[in-house]
Amino acid sequence: MKNKSHKSLMYLQQLSDLELFRLIEERDKTALETIFNRYYESLCRFGFTYTKELDIVEETVSDVFFQLWNSGNRIQEIRNPKPYLYVVVKNKLLASVSTSSLERRLGPGEENRHVSSPSIEQQIIDQEEKEIFGRKIEKILCQIPEKSRQVFEMSRLDGLKYKEISEILGISIKTVENHMAYALKIIRNLVIKRSNVNHT
Repeated sequence: MKNKSHKSLMYLQQLSDLELFRLIEERDKTALETIFNRYYESLCRFGFTYTKELDIVEETVSDVFFQLWNSGNRIQEIRNPKPYLYVVVKNKLLASVSTSSLERRLGPGEENRHVSSPSIEQQIIDQEEKEIFGRKIEKILCQIPEKSRQVFEMSRLDGLKYKEISEILGISIKTVENHMAYALKIIRNLVIKRSNVNHT
């Protein structure tokens, strides 16, 4: 039974977002786990650009998946899952920030989160790699203006296309391109500067 479950998970991980959404519509909990694990971290990072309160971001992202699970037949109306998730997170956080009266739940609710990992060892390895990667880019990214940094992270870290970023942020594709060009220019100048320092 365990092997069957493992194979099922491996199979689901190879499916597209749209295919997973269709399975979620059919009440497949493992499909929900798969899409959750695929986007939870990137959605939290995205949400953090709207509020620096991590507990609110994490709760909001979790609520989005809870909402997805309870969407019923409305899921079939979603044609582009990835932009949909980002837009819903964005709208929820903007609403909470604008009213500044978001109600917080008692307790973190960790037991309700659909989180799974292959093994504790792999989880530790993954976490170490993320921390190393994070330390390397953080020094550079913190010097990029907030909006340009947001676009850069959505493109290079989350793998979103310019059109998707445009739809999510409500800006033109040209503006997205300009933010990316500016971010890359700063990064290039900083890398060159550090390279010169290291060789002196």
